Amino acid sequence: MTMTKTRKIIAAIALAGAMAGGVATMAQAQNAAVQQAVSQGVVGETMSGYLGFAQSPSAELRAQVDAINLARRSAYTRLAEERGVTRQQVATETACSVISGLAAGRVYQLQDGVWRTAGAGGVSVPGC
Repeated sequence: MTMTKTRKIIAAIALAGAMAGGVATMAQAQNAAVQQAVSQGVVGETMSGYLGFAQSPSAELRAQVDAINLARRSAYTRLAEERGVTRQQVATETACSVISGLAAGRVYQLQDGVWRTAGAGGVSVPGC
């Protein structure tokens, strides 16, 4: 099996598990302050599978994002154990899928550390 095919299988597994009760639920549970920060480009998705800060956050916002990232880590750990893969594999494959599907205007960070803004044509994520 090729590496690309393996990664796609892991991504499908990660997304299915996330939709069943992990990351999707966490995204819906974000409070208004985090949602506003995402829409303003202060908070965005990173290739690590966690939210990051494209701009300097308030202490309150940082605490809220840290709580979301902690919940994501827990979900990734659970999914990795269920699927027999590493947590990092689940996080990276989930990040590939989430970033690829970002709405125009949302910010994201690839492996190079540069923050970008998704365009109307979607996001092409290298290596995904």
